[in-house]
Amino acid sequence: MAISAGMANTRAISGQRNMGRKGWTSVPHTRGAGAHVKTKASTLEYKQVHTVDWASERAQVIRNASPSELIEYALELEAGSTHLDARGALATRSGKKTGRSPKDKRVVKEPKTEGSVWWGVTSPNVPISEDEYLLQRNVAIEYLSTKDHLFVIDGFADWNKENRVKVRIVCTRPYHALFMHNMLIRPTREELATFKDPDLVIYNAGQCSADPVGNMTSGTAVCLHLSRGEMVVLGTEYAGEMKKGVFTFMNYLAPKNRRLSLHSGCNVGQDGDTTLFFGLSGTGKTTLSADEHRPLVGDDEHIWGDEGISNIEGGCYAKCIKLNKEREPQIYEALRYGAVLENVVLDPITREVDFDDNSITDNTRASYPVEFVKNAAIPCCSTHPRHIIMLCCDAFGVLPPVAKLTNNQAMYHFVSGYSAKVAGTEVGVSEPQATFSACFGSAFLVWHPTKYAALLSEKMAQHGTTAWLVNTGWTGGAYGVGHRMPLSHTRAIIDAIHSGELLDVEYETLPVFNLQIPLSCSGVPSEELNPARNWPDTDGYLRGQEHLAKLFVENFQQYMDPSPGTVAHLDTRIVDQIFRAGPTLP
Repeated sequence: MAISAGMANTRAISGQRNMGRKGWTSVPHTRGAGAHVKTKASTLEYKQVHTVDWASERAQVIRNASPSELIEYALELEAGSTHLDARGALATRSGKKTGRSPKDKRVVKEPKTEGSVWWGVTSPNVPISEDEYLLQRNVAIEYLSTKDHLFVIDGFADWNKENRVKVRIVCTRPYHALFMHNMLIRPTREELATFKDPDLVIYNAGQCSADPVGNMTSGTAVCLHLSRGEMVVLGTEYAGEMKKGVFTFMNYLAPKNRRLSLHSGCNVGQDGDTTLFFGLSGTGKTTLSADEHRPLVGDDEHIWGDEGISNIEGGCYAKCIKLNKEREPQIYEALRYGAVLENVVLDPITREVDFDDNSITDNTRASYPVEFVKNAAIPCCSTHPRHIIMLCCDAFGVLPPVAKLTNNQAMYHFVSGYSAKVAGTEVGVSEPQATFSACFGSAFLVWHPTKYAALLSEKMAQHGTTAWLVNTGWTGGAYGVGHRMPLSHTRAIIDAIHSGELLDVEYETLPVFNLQIPLSCSGVPSEELNPARNWPDTDGYLRGQEHLAKLFVENFQQYMDPSPGTVAHLDTRIVDQIFRAGPTLP
């Protein structure tokens, strides 16, 4: 359908268009999409721009449009590359970038926040100056000010109303607006009427290249200014950058108030028992946290505060490569009208999605409101967790299927964030490779990992939470010799954790890693519980165990002795306490 010029002014909740350039002085010289704008940093200054008063006089500023309106705009403005699939979801492309660009993330280093940020070679936080940020910000605003359509989405982060954060998105693509409408917590009409100034504004000018000057190394820039509550996106149209930008900002704010931000899934039992699931890609976090008998609180990002657990997001962002209706019915059923499908391949006639087709990317994605999940816990809040399950896919076959962790061990494995890659998962991987990601989400941390770990231990002790290490990887030998842990056995372990069975059985100690492993678990062969007895070659197991232990110890060294000036808030006593809970080498 054609979109009339007056639609932005007549929608019930979008408010009036903003015309003119009040409150901001533009800088001349704007190029089209894909080019960059060069300006002198000395000519720049901060002006109030979150009101979008600077939009072109011909522009439609479309505020808080409904999903149907955004879909109509997407089909009209991006005809040819955007379609409705057979079940009504909006299928579109994210351009050249089909994943995040972590090497292009930058954080402004300035006096108000630099002492709170983990800097250094191993940190995800690459610093830029105020002037460098201002330059990129100006490029984004100047580009946005030339567009005929601007979309503004207001929403909240954190379902806990006492602590929620107001977020505003300014973007040019209707798909980006619908994506963040799904991913943020959607305000009521009354809340929109009193929204006022946001705490975080994301200026998404991803179709325009960054200015590669100073500490910028490419045409892509994802820049975060913590004290100003601003984020600028240039040179990438991958929508996940906005979602993770919000999470990174929450990773900064929450610990300031002794609230713990977590990259985790969460579900809750019928009697209110809450479980957190941590795990890197390929460990089974999504599959295991989606349980038809346990309502889903959230699939990815949470806050553990004084009141319990609250989801940061209003939606889910699921991988959908090789999605199967029988294996993951909750995700499949959520992919309907209002959902966004990124970089999937459609049948040109039927518009059916081929979820096995990775010709565009292996990272095909789906975004949908959490209400689309049949057994979602709405509002997305729950009690303090009874259990924490840290998942790993150990391709070396060394770690047990399940181990009960002490609080110090929980901190150690939380900071380590271990899993392993195997052949076929990435180009060039021919044998198992250990991978570590601090707090199971290193790319999104702001404070030093041990800051989050200390908060985790504190809250576990306060609320009597038990932590478990669950290996969904190999048993009976390493990759190529043993076999992948049967999903039925892993589900039996999760059930035994939830029922309390594993709190009442006898345990033995696995040497080197010093892990407590149960002697029995319903639904799991007893010989499988201790990997040392499940290998055909005992000496081979001991060599593999020592090798993996060394990898853990080597990885942790980066937290023991950071470069001078990189971590102002580091507590060396906590670091040493955590380190002592790790493997002990012969």
